[in-house]
Amino acid sequence: MRSSKRVVSVLISMLAMCAFGIVNAPAASAGAYGCPGGQINSYPIKTDAGTLYGNIYLYYDSSTGKNCAVAVKTAAGGYGTPNYVAVTLFRCKTSTPGAFCDWAGQPNDSDYGTFSYYAGPVELYAAGKCIHVHAQVSSEQPIASGSSPSYGVHCG
Repeated sequence: MRSSKRVVSVLISMLAMCAFGIVNAPAASAGAYGCPGGQINSYPIKTDAGTLYGNIYLYYDSSTGKNCAVAVKTAAGGYGTPNYVAVTLFRCKTSTPGAFCDWAGQPNDSDYGTFSYYAGPVELYAAGKCIHVHAQVSSEQPIASGSSPSYGVHCG
């Protein structure tokens, strides 16, 4: 009987420690979305009426030279509910910051489908070139979209 009380006491202590750890867990980092490196920018994903359905998070890993992006839904965009989400990362033909980003025939990486929280990660090596990122979230109607500006960004 004494050993069963000890087991129960140990289990209760372990559960309390686990609960405390979960409550005080650190915020999600880039690695939580599968993107290595550091965040270099973010872009809103909005409906035409201006409702924020999500955010594009753009990362760069200097050790690999790769860019990475995810499209993360907000509550208004149906965070936690399966619906359409897409993110695409394009390499531009230009290497000139501020020049129009023509990505025709250039490599790109996309992820799209029905997701509960986010689309991505998508990765792209673009050394010496600019990039462009685009995303969409559809929580029934309307469809929200967002992107980096139409000119090349994060060139190099």
